[in-house]
Amino acid sequence: MVNTMRLAGIVIAVGFLQGCFGAPSIDDTMDEYTTRLFRVLDKPLSENEPPLTARRNLVLPSQTYPTLFELGNNVTTLNINIREFYAIQDCELGRIVAERNTALGKTQLPSQRLQYEHRVLNALANCEARLKATDNPIASTVAEWRKQKQAQYQSVWANVVQTSTEMKLGLSMAGAPLQASENKDAKASVNALNFINGLAKTLKHESVVEGKLQATHESAGDGSVANASFEGANIVEKTDKVNVEVSASDSGELEQQLKIIASSRLPAKLWQTQAILHNRLVSLNQLLAPALNSVQCKNGVTSDKATILRNVFYLYFIKEIQPIASTLNSYHYQLQPLWKQWAENAALSAPFKAHIRTHAIDNFVQYSATMKAHVSLWQDFLGRCNLSPTAP
Repeated sequence: MVNTMRLAGIVIAVGFLQGCFGAPSIDDTMDEYTTRLFRVLDKPLSENEPPLTARRNLVLPSQTYPTLFELGNNVTTLNINIREFYAIQDCELGRIVAERNTALGKTQLPSQRLQYEHRVLNALANCEARLKATDNPIASTVAEWRKQKQAQYQSVWANVVQTSTEMKLGLSMAGAPLQASENKDAKASVNALNFINGLAKTLKHESVVEGKLQATHESAGDGSVANASFEGANIVEKTDKVNVEVSASDSGELEQQLKIIASSRLPAKLWQTQAILHNRLVSLNQLLAPALNSVQCKNGVTSDKATILRNVFYLYFIKEIQPIASTLNSYHYQLQPLWKQWAENAALSAPFKAHIRTHAIDNFVQYSATMKAHVSLWQDFLGRCNLSPTAP
């Protein structure tokens, strides 16, 4: 009886100390939770027991992220001969094409290439309008270039999503698991991911460009050269009631959103955390079910051991683990529409979509089922022993 009361005191003291010195990692909490449960159950675990070895078999998001060879889209270069190049010198297009042929232009990052493609599409639309207004025959050639670049735009966008260093960090390199709160840039990361997703729609529809060209051509009916003002269609995405204006022409904004994704690494943290919880709880559930059944609560009368077990459950699972799971679930459902769109986007590679599907769909379903099974074990036990899940 004395040992039992001493153990109860230790459990409460540990919970108090954790509150003073900050929240432990989910792995540390699972270690403490598992060890203390089986100590109360008089079944001490060795280091080779399944609940403590589960972390060794953990499959992290970084292990399933495809190689660059599997991800990159080869975008065909727009070839312009010398005669055509000189014919468009009155357009901004000539200067932009020349920039691409410099040493820096040939080594653009995926995000810089997307911004470049956006500028090219704007310049093509402007140049085509100018040439049409003066009945220049090369206008039809420029129109063909514009259609070619429009057809390639999705592939250029896909390269940002799949091969940018910041996106790889955000989608595979968690660094540390999720916490119940104080997750740096997590909320901003949801908006940043939707911002990147919104760029896929910019200039996607040819009718947007055609409408601008038609309006410009009509305004030049008096023979003057009209200034076509083609700005990429601004797409507005709603994310958790926050309006996100999308424009690939704003290079500073795109780079800032990528930095937020790299800083937060939210998807990777979600996926690493759910993998830890699933792996640890699957093996724990297998051992815990018969152990809890062996605890006597005759005629619903609570025993000291049952009370201490409930206290361990409350201090570690309800107060430490469930808040993390709740945060995980919240961000998962905020990002679920995004993952669905990416799963259906033909420009994204099959290996990339398999990575997303594995963690955002398949592994989440497994994790959710395992959490539910663990809670059910405790509901049955607490009900049989006439105990509330919360400590008095």
